[in-house]
Amino acid sequence: MPRTNTTSWHTFGDPNSATFQIPDASKAPESISCSSNLNSADSTSTTVLIRVPTSSSYTVDLHYHMKHTEYLRVVQGSAKVTLGPLTRTYTKADGIIHIAKFVVHGWTRATADGEELILQEWTDPADGVKEVFFRNLFSVIFDAANTKEDFSKLLPMGWWVGWQILVISSGMDETPLLFESLGSGLIAQLVAAVTLWLAAFVGGLVGLRVCYKEYTPREIRAVNGKQE
Repeated sequence: MPRTNTTSWHTFGDPNSATFQIPDASKAPESISCSSNLNSADSTSTTVLIRVPTSSSYTVDLHYHMKHTEYLRVVQGSAKVTLGPLTRTYTKADGIIHIAKFVVHGWTRATADGEELILQEWTDPADGVKEVFFRNLFSVIFDAANTKEDFSKLLPMGWWVGWQILVISSGMDETPLLFESLGSGLIAQLVAAVTLWLAAFVGGLVGLRVCYKEYTPREIRAVNGKQE
């Protein structure tokens, strides 16, 4: 699939669904490579600003992180957030929402009406993974939507995009719960992790990568990082 150079973009997504605003990468140190070494915490974290307009049904499906603690903060509006077995509504008054490693979580608007939902999201360790993840995720989706025909005769475009997203997720510490029927407990997490690893392993054999130079600014690519 042809790749658009999106390294100078700072806003991604669909204004009618949700947009993700990422700070200027030129102000960040070289913090994370496309070889996905997630053990470094040398840099400052990228805080992503997320806007979800009124009536949008945009939802971040249940997932968890193995190597990062994540933080959310509602700036405006209200969000329905799931943390483990609990789901509740959060507003600005609730302050920072702490999401520990391995805690299954997801979120959406609390109600369809009301004001625009605005959230901030960042991680600890502050290694730049969040920015690289969002840049590659939304750039793949953008290019797929603007490719007029399937680029492979083996699989439909939608299948390739889904597979590519799993590969990106695997390298950026994003483990989605892929089988709703399993719930969100330990078994569901183990099955998700194994499935994601398999998807990434086989994807690598057919040329899918965690991140691409066309999508990832030079400032956040390590000198010897692997990208295609």
